[in-house]
Amino acid sequence: MWPDMSSSPVPPRSRAPLVAIGALFFVNGASVASWFPRLPDVRDRLGISEAGLGLTLVGMGVGGLAISLLSGVVVDRFGSRRVAVFTSAVLSALLPLIGMASEAVVLFAVLIAIGMFDGLTDVAMNTQAVMVQEGRSHVMSRLHGMWSIGTLTGGLVSARAADAGVSMRSQLLVTSAVMVAATLSTRPFLLAGRPTTDDTPEAEASRTEATDGRGAAGRPAPGRTATALLLRLFLVGIAVALAEAPPNDWAALMWSDHYDLPDGRAALGYVSTVAGMVAGRFAGDFIVARLGNERTRRLGAAFAAVGVVLATLAPVPWASSIGLFATGFGVSQLFPMMMVGASVLTGGRSSGMAAFSSGARLGFLVGPPVVGGLAGLTSVATAVLIVAGAAAVTVAATPLRR
Repeated sequence: MWPDMSSSPVPPRSRAPLVAIGALFFVNGASVASWFPRLPDVRDRLGISEAGLGLTLVGMGVGGLAISLLSGVVVDRFGSRRVAVFTSAVLSALLPLIGMASEAVVLFAVLIAIGMFDGLTDVAMNTQAVMVQEGRSHVMSRLHGMWSIGTLTGGLVSARAADAGVSMRSQLLVTSAVMVAATLSTRPFLLAGRPTTDDTPEAEASRTEATDGRGAAGRPAPGRTATALLLRLFLVGIAVALAEAPPNDWAALMWSDHYDLPDGRAALGYVSTVAGMVAGRFAGDFIVARLGNERTRRLGAAFAAVGVVLATLAPVPWASSIGLFATGFGVSQLFPMMMVGASVLTGGRSSGMAAFSSGARLGFLVGPPVVGGLAGLTSVATAVLIVAGAAAVTVAATPLRR
């Protein structure tokens, strides 16, 4: 398994960097979610069908995937603090263009740009998170919990603005200004440089366990070994995305079809998954402190697999709700633990995070059409079971050792 970053002998630092990087996670989540509740407005303004809207929204995934392949190089070249602040501010500044786009092709281009800056922000702020965690107890999961709270906040604000009759353009202009200001305020408190290597005897023993005897852990082995490690991180990224997205994105539709519920009650399926994820991310750091990174990741994936089975096969909604909550709780640890592991396994460089992030973005991009295609042949519940269940089992069964 990879070494615990919390074992560093560095004295406890000021909480300011921790608060600053938590704010960046919150801003990223709030920015991304600030316009999703207004998709009906986007569809009507552009005069396109649901299918056309779906194809337009692919632009964000395309942009994120394209830049993720280079994000590690960019972060290592210019530094995570500089990249995190710049890309987060630009991402937020681009939001009003979503409300101004009058053609689907224009919106598609805007979403490509937003996706690219989101991909860079993702790797940069997670690099900062790994650095902030040094010399502390585990905090990575709670930082990702701040992202989840940001998405919830951004979505609620957007929905409330729509209910109050505030135009999408005005709402996104105000949101953009607030998010840019919040991002810039974090810069003085973020950390410069790369994570240091832990040289304590305990960490050295842990690194020895994480090697295959051909080199020191935390340093990418030469040639094919390093390439194989990055490829494995990329493939695990795909599996993590396919385990997380379907139960979240398709829960409401699954409940509507499977239990013949009205839209209002069917939406509670989505709420169950999100609630499980938020609870898991704020409890995750305490779980990691007891079980370690690798065991937490694999047990979380196994827990999610069991949750998916219960969520899709339960004969009544309340039992399915328990399964969706369990699924959200299990998958909540996958991204935080993978970001920590990818950084440590590549010696603090951003290449491992970039490989994992690229795979995850590819998984998020191909997941919807795969689930949709299978649902057309079977049912939504069966499609979610096949895709998310198989992906969760794959993550649980995949060790990250070199």
